[in-house]
Amino acid sequence: MNFERGSKPNPTGNLIAYCHVFGENPIAPGGKIIASNVVVSFLKIGDNYPVVTFPPVALPSKEELMKILADNIHLYDVVQLPDFQMPENKEQANQYIQERMEQFNSMVMRYVEFCKAKEKKTQNQTLSDQLEQVSEPLETLANLSMEFRNTSGIAREATRLKMERIVDYFHNNHPTLDIDNFKKALSVPGKVGDELVGLYIQKFNAIQIENYETASDLRRRILEIEESTAT
Repeated sequence: MNFERGSKPNPTGNLIAYCHVFGENPIAPGGKIIASNVVVSFLKIGDNYPVVTFPPVALPSKEELMKILADNIHLYDVVQLPDFQMPENKEQANQYIQERMEQFNSMVMRYVEFCKAKEKKTQNQTLSDQLEQVSEPLETLANLSMEFRNTSGIAREATRLKMERIVDYFHNNHPTLDIDNFKKALSVPGKVGDELVGLYIQKFNAIQIENYETASDLRRRILEIEESTAT
């Protein structure tokens, strides 16, 4: 596909495909351009992207096509298709039109794949950004929690103040994490407390990467420990 506007990595979902016509134009006599508008909706149903292909139109020139698009050109991808030149023989002409329709449909399918790839890339980038935003605070929280449990006196108090700032960060930016229960776990003594704190950190990580099955398993283990320490 020859993109004159737009690009394969970043399609708009709104495609204008056109070709130059030499000889007879089957859409309208005298037209030197055949153009069609293909719209791909990102409001997908499962893995299916709704596609609308509008009927082709004939235009007197490429200049006329660009004039029509000019006011909203930023909304479109524009691709040029191979020149259209229909054979004079009727049987060959019918076969030629069939082949061009198949080529056009194949082009539409490729364009849909570009749109799918764009959305997947966007989703992956969003997830990557989310992980980058939260991974450092989580790592800091994990390190400070162990430091807090293994120190005493002034050093312990200094660590507690640092932890309060990190805890406030999670309260404000990641309210879905049950950080209050994590704070309670810090007061559980011994190896049981160490395990409990570690499980909370693992659960927070699982939630951030949307691994909810693992998060649920960790939650059950946490509840078992908390119930056993409460008795």
